[in-house]
Amino acid sequence: MKSRNWLIYGGLGLGALGLGMLLKDMLPQSFDLIASSKEFSPEALAPRKELPEIDIEFLRCGSVSIPEFLAIRGSFALTPRKIAYSAVLIRHPKATFLYDTGLCAGVKQFLADQPFFFRQTFARFNFERSLADNLRERSLVPQKLDFALLSHLHWDHVSGIPDIPQVPLRVNQVEYAAAKGRNELVWRFMGKNPVELFACDGPPYEGFRSSHDLFGDGSIVLVPLPGHTIGNTGMFINRANGSRLFLLGDAVWVSENYLYPATMHHFFWSRITDDDKLARQTLVQLHQFARVHPDMPMVGMHDAAAQEDFI
Repeated sequence: MKSRNWLIYGGLGLGALGLGMLLKDMLPQSFDLIASSKEFSPEALAPRKELPEIDIEFLRCGSVSIPEFLAIRGSFALTPRKIAYSAVLIRHPKATFLYDTGLCAGVKQFLADQPFFFRQTFARFNFERSLADNLRERSLVPQKLDFALLSHLHWDHVSGIPDIPQVPLRVNQVEYAAAKGRNELVWRFMGKNPVELFACDGPPYEGFRSSHDLFGDGSIVLVPLPGHTIGNTGMFINRANGSRLFLLGDAVWVSENYLYPATMHHFFWSRITDDDKLARQTLVQLHQFARVHPDMPMVGMHDAAAQEDFI
């Protein structure tokens, strides 16, 4: 009888411990916003009339709905949040290019040999429309693209590349060096497309430590947003024919990640974040930037709601 009671108590204890660990991973984390605070002085932009006209379109290729508590640590809501798999088509007077690449027509075949757990979690999505179909609907063929700029080298940001063979890929040199020799799936997606490296070694921009002015006219400015990966790269778009836009790569999943700030649930955050400390610093930096620029759209590449609002 005593043995049975001990088994019952032991089972209850283990159950309570497991529940406690589960709840701990859901509780919000503290961010030291005061110690991390810095002054964000608005950048002196060229007069609006001197900026070029730039057209921007989000090309959604797939999506998946997840409960809010997985996207925002600290939330206990089951409200569905849509996670997008997208590319951004940017038509600039000096180039027509993509920021990230969405999904190619054959993406499921590329993923077929990946581990079952990966396919059922991080690579689980509803395929909607390939990058090639998105371009075709806009009367664009790959040969009309000057390049594709990759925010970072994770599979879901390079997985549209097979639909745009031979289009040059522009990659942050820090990201390229860190990813070299890792994750064979990424390199399979990249195929034989030529790679052109850039460095964010220009002056500070909008409070971010360095920058790269893509065309030298202040219209497209890249800034480092490290942590998710070491070379995750954001993009400011400044134009005459619409609002400014700040693309965030995978620094966030949804806007609440920088507005609160809050990471995603620990289960995902711990598995897809290269440097927790850097990634949390980037969230704080984005949080502070958003307070200074409350009207500027800031869009993560998986944030379906923000992408739809921008459209």
